[in-house]
Amino acid sequence: MITVLLLGALVSVGSIEKGDAIVAAQIELLKLSFFCDDPLYRSKRNRVIETIAELKGVTSFSEKTVTALDDALKNKTVRLATPINRGDCMALISEAQEAVDALYGPAAK
Repeated sequence: MITVLLLGALVSVGSIEKGDAIVAAQIELLKLSFFCDDPLYRSKRNRVIETIAELKGVTSFSEKTVTALDDALKNKTVRLATPINRGDCMALISEAQEAVDALYGPAAK
């Protein structure tokens, strides 16, 4: 519920760039989660879709973007720009989550 209120505040004072930055950060987290075999991958995928719905009109991303990415990841047609060391997965996922959290601003903390 708090997230919905915070996103609502972002929408009222935000811009498409801000909405896109939030979704783009979540998509990067999603990619890392997939490549690291994160058991929470599906939850993160669903969260990106929810965020897009909450930011409707304030992001250029759509649910189709996430669905297409999900399919591409499963079909192994998408790769990370930089290969990762599987031993670094927890730290990388944590950093990506912090990047997402930072975009919600100090009110989210």
